[in-house]
Order: sequence, then C-alpha cells, then structure tokens
Amino acid sequence: MSEFNRESTLHAQLKMMYAGPDGEQEVPVGTYFCDCKAPSGQLVEIQTGSFGPLKNKLRHIGQNHTVKIVHPIIRNRYIETYSADMTLIRKRRSPKKGSLWDLFKALMHGPELAIHKNITIELVALDILEKRIQDGKGSWRRQGISLSDKSLLHIHDTITLQYPDSYLAFIPFSIEERFTIRDIYNRFQDEQAMNRKPIDAAFCSPSRELQNYSSVQRAVYVLHRMGLIQRVGKKGAFYLYRRVIGA
Repeated sequence: MSEFNRESTLHAQLKMMYAGPDGEQEVPVGTYFCDCKAPSGQLVEIQTGSFGPLKNKLRHIGQNHTVKIVHPIIRNRYIETYSADMTLIRKRRSPKKGSLWDLFKALMHGPELAIHKNITIELVALDILEKRIQDGKGSWRRQGISLSDKSLLHIHDTITLQYPDSYLAFIPFSIEERFTIRDIYNRFQDEQAMNRKPIDAAFCSPSRELQNYSSVQRAVYVLHRMGLIQRVGKKGAFYLYRRVIGA
C-alpha cells in the first residue's frame, strides 16, 4: 500500500493493470486479501513502500500459492502544489530519481521474502504525478504541506528479479575476494567514473545507478540477512564480508 491512509490512485492503477480485464481485484485468500489475481492465476501484491507489512501475510499465502510483489521504482516525480482551496500554485519536476538500489530500502524489514520459493519480485520503472496541498497539516519537513495523492504518468519497463543472480550483481567481487562496504562503494564509483554516458535505459547495472553510500549500507545489510554474503572478520573499523559459496 501507499504512504496515504487511503489507497492512492497509483496503487489502484497498478492493481488494474496487473489484474487486466480478465483478472480479479481484492482477492480473498484464507483470512487475507491480495491486491489482485492475474488471468494466469498468479496472485499479485502492489507494494510501494517497505515490504515489512507483507511478511506475515505472504508467509501464510506463499505456502500454497505463488505471489508476485510489484515494487515501483520512481524514475521521474512531477509535483503539483495546491492551496487549501485547491488552486494550483506551482508545478515542478523533482530532482530526485529512483534507483535499482531503492529495492533494498523496501527489503530492509522483509529480506526473507526475496528468497521464498513461491514469491517473485518485479520492479516497475515509472513516472508519477504527486499532488500536495499547502494546508498546514503536513510534515514539518515539507513546511506543513500535505501529500494528497500519487498517480501514474508513464511506465518505462519492468524487470523480474532472479534469485540469487539479480542480487549478487550488487556485489562486484568474486567468491575468493574479501570486501567491506567501503570497498563496494569505491569499486562502483570507479566504474561510474569510467562510464559517464547518459543513462537512457529504464534499468541499468548497479554501478550506473548507485547514488550514495547509504544505499550500499542497506544492500549489504539485506544481502547478509538473505544469506548471500557473510562476515569473515574486520578491517579496521569495517566488517569484512565474502560471498557465500554456492550462492
């Protein structure tokens, strides 16, 4: 679900898209409801935020059903700000762009979902319109401006993650090598420096999409929880890791 107390337009639009004209929405499965069921019979959950709230639900549903988690990666965000009487004040394009690495922010509180045999994760790169209202009721970080709704503008592409290969692509070291979080960040920074061509694909390699150090910190935490890397010592103040043999 979205960050809003009610269902956002974006969430409703993605449900409609993945259900298709011949699928179902709000499908009862035992004591739970799934967002939709595709014509193929596969259950689909649209999750725009953390995967944490899905853990218990999908642990039960995944025992007897296959489930696809659809997670949006927001490539472009257009923001419209309205006054309290809904007069448009301004419209702008946010400088922030979503990245493949945002996946790990979503997985922080649900890494086990990525390795469940009956659960797949699909990322959808898209552009959205975010409506805000200058009503004094919103977060202090936005100076009291409230988030009103999000809606879909354009879908660029989708990618289904394959375990473990899709996740190991975020570790640019071989099984024999030892590395720290800083080593991963520096390796990808070096690769970015050697390839400064504009990104024109919906999804690129992790090195092209890396934005900051904290993204690597989250990724290492999740990959460690997933059992794809393990701690093998320390290098100064940093933990040393290596890829798990057989992963």
